[in-house]
Amino acid sequence: MAFTSTKSVTLTYHQAVETDATATVVANIAGGAATLYSVEIDNDNNASNIVYVRFWDATSATNGTTVPYLSLKADNDDKNISYVIPQGLRFSTGISFACVTDHGGTAGTSSPSGDVVVRLVYS
Repeated sequence: MAFTSTKSVTLTYHQAVETDATATVVANIAGGAATLYSVEIDNDNNASNIVYVRFWDATSATNGTTVPYLSLKADNDDKNISYVIPQGLRFSTGISFACVTDHGGTAGTSSPSGDVVVRLVYS
């Protein structure tokens, strides 16, 4: 995993990039409450895996046990699927996320076979 987070110098938005999203939870990326404005998923390196990026409104979560707040899908070989939330989606506790190949819901903790890049914009 290679997670980075940068803050815009002139705006109040942050961009977070995970270059190898897996079933391991990336916890509390904003350090507390935040609003999510966009999610971009690059699943180009997975010819046979549909992936789901799960989000939790929590400072930490247990993938496969904790019920996700939001789950977004990217088909196999999809490059740069964008989900834009113009009004933002409020996470009152924190933004935590992970990427799995198991269909939606809570169960399942299988990581994709290839690298999945997840880019988030939040404030």
